[in-house]
Amino acid sequence: MAAQKVIAVVFGGRSVEHDVSVLTGLQFLEALDPTKYTGLPVYIDPLGQWWTGSALTKRSRYPIAAGTAKDLTQLTLDLATPASGRPQFITFQKGLMGEKRTNIPFDLIVPAIHGSNGEDGTLQGLLEFADIPYIGCRSLGSAATMHKIFAKNAARAAGINVLPELSVKRPAKGSFLDPATLEADLKSAFGAIEFPLIVKPCNLGSSVGVGKADDMDAVISSLMTAFRLDNEALVEPFVANLVEYNIAVRRAPTGATVTSAIERPVREAELLDFKNKYLAGGAPGGPKLDAAPSEGMVSLNRTLNPSELSDKQNSFIRTSASKLFDQLSLAGSVRVDFLCNEKTGEIWLNEANTIPGSFAYFLWEAAAKPISFLTLTDELIQEGFALSAARLGATDTKSGGATIFAAG
Repeated sequence: MAAQKVIAVVFGGRSVEHDVSVLTGLQFLEALDPTKYTGLPVYIDPLGQWWTGSALTKRSRYPIAAGTAKDLTQLTLDLATPASGRPQFITFQKGLMGEKRTNIPFDLIVPAIHGSNGEDGTLQGLLEFADIPYIGCRSLGSAATMHKIFAKNAARAAGINVLPELSVKRPAKGSFLDPATLEADLKSAFGAIEFPLIVKPCNLGSSVGVGKADDMDAVISSLMTAFRLDNEALVEPFVANLVEYNIAVRRAPTGATVTSAIERPVREAELLDFKNKYLAGGAPGGPKLDAAPSEGMVSLNRTLNPSELSDKQNSFIRTSASKLFDQLSLAGSVRVDFLCNEKTGEIWLNEANTIPGSFAYFLWEAAAKPISFLTLTDELIQEGFALSAARLGATDTKSGGATIFAAG
């Protein structure tokens, strides 16, 4: 009988989406097939320190305050290839005989970090550098989708309907936005300026930092908020009579690109921001993590497979999501979000999330051909092993015909 694979689920991270990532990581650990896999929780705190320990699987353990990590073990990722061939973490613990090194081998990493330093290709690049298998999008697709303007341009190239936008870079330190220049740029991008406008960071998800602006002063104020989170922001027209639709995309084991159920999030406000996405309907201070397993993004009020969508709209959403998935060579479970004017019926692709909240498992459970979260995690892991193995190639100078320093 083959030994169980050790699956290291990495969550938390140096990101404003840290708390959502914790929920997603713990959900993935809970959904692993216990007959095939052993889960290894790896938590990255806001300072960038890596920890492990069984206590990390308890929702009541969060937030982890400074000085309370006595039941956790700090570790680091070994970037060299061990003699065993298996990747490993390293821990160093002080003892009576000095510092003791312990190796913790594993087989694959699940990046469950949303937003910066996890969903943007940086962690994926590190894992590829170290030849460590991992699930989901490779570094190129991760970086491409994280940059909203790049992703929109890729969608345009594929013939997908997207809103126009204006890119605004954060002013250099000591300088300020010029209102007259900004107004001229807005007119150039949109023609006549029609308020309200939407302002959002270019490289974040979960609707963090998104603001609605009813005049030029509000545009500037919203840009200042966005610039606290990112060095680039974008301004887009506000979609009247707004309804949002989301769908997940993945590559099935057969190799076919498949889509999930479509969801329509139910908003308690005109704008579906972070508060409405993750904290709506909960007790003050957010969801209770020490009670029954929190479903994170799945707890958002929503309608699955909404009946108001016409066949044409349904087809546009599914076809556009699949096109973008293939255009950017994506992998894993990717959620693609759309904006719709409910009165006119027009739909625009908004953005793609390569590590969506809860890995969008609830959309797959409601798909035309439903699969469970346990099946989804298994398929993502198998795909991760296959993609990582396919990337490997000879790296020695002799194989590349690039030897300069010959052995003596």
